[in-house]
Amino acid sequence: MAVRSIKNMNQNTSRRKFAKSAVATSLAAPWVGWKSTANAGNPSDHIRFVCFGANGRAWSNIKEMTANVPNAKLVAVAEVDLNRTNHVKEHHPDAKIYQDWRQLLDKEEKNFDAAIVATPDHMHGPIAMSTMQLGKHTYGEKPLTRTLHECRALQNFAAANPKLATQMGNQVASAPSNLSSVKWLREGIVGKVKAVHSINPKSWGQLGPLEGEITAPPESVDWEVWNGVRPVAKYIERAYHPSQWRKRLDYGTGTLGDMGCHIYHPWFMGLNQPATLELTSYGPGPHEDLKSWPTDSKIHYRMKGNELTYGDFDFFWYDGKQGFPDEVIQAVGADPKNLPKSGSVVIGTEGALVLFHSFSALPKLYRSGAEAEIRSAPAEKTEHHLNWAEGIRSDNSDKPTCNWAYAGPMTEAVLLGTVATRLSGETLKWNTADLTFEGDTKANQYIKEEYRSGWEVEGM
Repeated sequence: MAVRSIKNMNQNTSRRKFAKSAVATSLAAPWVGWKSTANAGNPSDHIRFVCFGANGRAWSNIKEMTANVPNAKLVAVAEVDLNRTNHVKEHHPDAKIYQDWRQLLDKEEKNFDAAIVATPDHMHGPIAMSTMQLGKHTYGEKPLTRTLHECRALQNFAAANPKLATQMGNQVASAPSNLSSVKWLREGIVGKVKAVHSINPKSWGQLGPLEGEITAPPESVDWEVWNGVRPVAKYIERAYHPSQWRKRLDYGTGTLGDMGCHIYHPWFMGLNQPATLELTSYGPGPHEDLKSWPTDSKIHYRMKGNELTYGDFDFFWYDGKQGFPDEVIQAVGADPKNLPKSGSVVIGTEGALVLFHSFSALPKLYRSGAEAEIRSAPAEKTEHHLNWAEGIRSDNSDKPTCNWAYAGPMTEAVLLGTVATRLSGETLKWNTADLTFEGDTKANQYIKEEYRSGWEVEGM
C-alpha cells in the first residue's frame, strides 16, 4: 500500500499556475490548484471515488457510498494522521493512502471520477475547488466552507460547469423527515409563515484558554498539512486534532457551523431559499485572543419574505443552554415536551409545524395549540449518496437534493450567523448580491480570510 508524504520537497517552483508535476517538486510555492475545462461527462457504470479524510465523518461517507451506490469503488484517501487509516486498510486494501491531499490529486487525477471532502472545515473550500478544477464531481461535508467568500466561489464554479454533480453532506436532507417538511411547507400547511425558531443543544465552543502542554505532534500526523491554508497552531494534544477543531476560530465554525446546515435545511428549502436582510447576535462573543468560538448562541435574523411567508419574517437560532421563548412553547400547546431538542418550529398564520432533526421522526402540526392531523402524505425516502450518484450518472447536476446551487445559499445563511457571533450585539445589514455587509468594515473582514503563504488556491 502506498503511503506518500511531501514534507521534504524542494523549494524551486515559482508563482505560476500549479502544474501537475509541481506537487513532487515544491511545498513552498503557492498551491494555486489545477485548472481544467471541467467538462465532466458520464463516468462508466462504475463510480471511482476518492475521499479526503479516512476516519470520523470521512469513514461514514465511505461506508455509505460503498453500501448504497452500486459499483462505487474507493480508489484512494488522503489522511493527515496515518493512525486513523485502519478502517480503510481493513475494508479497502486496494485503496491508496496519502498524507497530503495535493499529492493524491497529482498522482490519481486520471483514476477517479468523484471526490468526497470530509476534512475539518478550514480545508473544505480549497480541496473542493481543486477537485472541481480537475473536472471531478464533488461531495462536500457540511458546512460547505468555512468562509462566505469560499462558499460563493464554489457556487460560481459549479454554476459555470453544469456537468459537475455536487452534493453537500447534510444527510438528513434525504430522509422522510426533511423531505416531508419541505413538501408540507411548500403546500402551505401552516398558512403564511411569520417566524421560524431553530435549536441545537451542542456546545462546540470554549470560553477559557486552551489547556495542555505544547508538544511536538505525533509522528503519525503531518501537522503542516493538517493546518493547510490557516496559520500553523502550536500542537496541544486533543486541543485541535482529531475533533476539537470545531471549537477553534481558525479551523471550525462552532455549533452553528456544525449543525446549522442540518437544521436550517428543511425550512430553508421549504420556504424557497429566503435571503437574509440583517441579523444580530445576542449571545456571548468569542474572545479573539483565546481563538475559540463561544457557547450558548442566540442569533436573530430578519429574512426577506416571499409567496410562502407573511411578508419579511423573523428567524432565531439557539444553541447550547439557550431555550425556546414562551411564544414558541405556547404555539405547541404550552407543553415544552412537544418541542424538539434539536430542530425547528415554523409558526404561520394557521398553526405551527415542529421539525425534528431526525432521520425518522416526521414533523408534527399544531393548530390553536393542539396537535392536528397532517392529511398530506409524507415524502418518500431517498439515500443521500445514491442521490448524488444519480446526478453523476445522469449528467444532471440539478438532481442531487443539496446541489451547491441550493446548498451554497443555505450555507451562506449559516455562515452569516458565525460572523454575527464574532460581533455580538451589532446589527449587520447583508447584501446578498454583492456578498458584503453594508458599511461595516469590521464584519467585512470575516467574509474572506487570506490563505497562508504557499497554500493559495486558484479561484479562492
